[in-house]
Amino acid sequence: MKNLSGVKVSVLLLPVLFLSTGCLYSGAHPLGVEPSAKFMESAEYEVIGDGEGRSSSFTLFSLVRVTSGCDGNEAVDEAVKCRGGDNLIEAVFTRERKIYIIGTVDIIHVKGKVIRYLR
Repeated sequence: MKNLSGVKVSVLLLPVLFLSTGCLYSGAHPLGVEPSAKFMESAEYEVIGDGEGRSSSFTLFSLVRVTSGCDGNEAVDEAVKCRGGDNLIEAVFTRERKIYIIGTVDIIHVKGKVIRYLR
């Protein structure tokens, strides 16, 4: 009787372990480099420091979108806000995709120099 209950537990745990495994695929590729992420309001600015932002989306079973799509502007806004600046220059955009059994995660990363306009 003990062996039978152990088999039942194994049969029930096997799908859970299979579905909770890690990433099946992960890949990233560059999208591009921009001199400025947004329109330059002025040629006079100071560099505050490096900034980084991201935007992500999740699709359940690669069919049903659970969150809103990736937005490069959202990633830029996050990078600028992290330093309290006005714009991002020398912006490098990268797209990353991670595929899991349960779904797909898409991420847009942006890195650059945060600037503040001199007024």
